[in-house]
Amino acid sequence: MTHSFRALSAAALLAAAAPAAGQVLLLDVALTVPMAGVLDNPCTTLPEAITFTGNTELAKRLWLLPDGNLRLQFYENTSLQGLAVTSPLLPPATYTAAGWAQQDFVIEPLAFSVLQYKKVERPGVVDNFHAVLVLNVDPANLGVDVKLEGACDNGMP
Repeated sequence: MTHSFRALSAAALLAAAAPAAGQVLLLDVALTVPMAGVLDNPCTTLPEAITFTGNTELAKRLWLLPDGNLRLQFYENTSLQGLAVTSPLLPPATYTAAGWAQQDFVIEPLAFSVLQYKKVERPGVVDNFHAVLVLNVDPANLGVDVKLEGACDNGMP
């Protein structure tokens, strides 16, 4: 139910953001991106190899504005599960990270990155470990490359 509600919310958000006069729609896509990666928890002193898998639902629109700049609207909803095997004698440690974000902004037509921080949860552990969803946007080919990185903060100053 929540999954469907968020998907409908994303569609409503993008539909409600009507174009201003003179904007030309270049791209309008919604897709599910499978995510997989091995991250180290940078908040710990010992290296860890945590294998994350999951999905990112991504809806995006890219507009060309009359002044040559671009307007990017996007909604993302990410859900990740992680496992780390520390010893063959112990059960694997489990991790989760989830969250959503939406943005609507105007940029120059240059490649750029958007970072979305997702708090990583592990039962019994309190630290500031975050999985960072990195959205690399290249207006030249209308592409978005999505990848994961680890961080020991939430990206706020």
